[in-house]
Amino acid sequence: MEWWLQLLLFTFGYVTCRTFYFFRGAQSSVQMLQAAQLISLAMLARSIENFAYSKSLRLQYMAETKASEQNKKAFMLLHADELKSFKTKSIQHIINLHPKFFRDALDFDDWPSGMRFLNKNQALIAALLKDTQ
Repeated sequence: MEWWLQLLLFTFGYVTCRTFYFFRGAQSSVQMLQAAQLISLAMLARSIENFAYSKSLRLQYMAETKASEQNKKAFMLLHADELKSFKTKSIQHIINLHPKFFRDALDFDDWPSGMRFLNKNQALIAALLKDTQ
């Protein structure tokens, strides 16, 4: 074989290898990014469960200490505002951490769409968190 043909064949093989390596790396990056999104959404959902538990404990304590209805309503309003703020800020923080070229990989943009994304991937998140329970 001519030397230039060998050089051309080597160059073609090298470029092909680098191209496939890039595409495989990009696919792995997106998969890791989605797994991180699912884990963070699952942790946020669990923290919301703890919010609800603390709310019920506080209301139980207020009932035992015979707190006024006005205090109970004020607590309920403050708790609802704090919960709404927590949901909004946490989702916005996750979105802001993504570089612009990965924004297309986001399947959610607010709390309800984040929870839909989490529910759609319940089997994967159950497998990821299986050992931690």
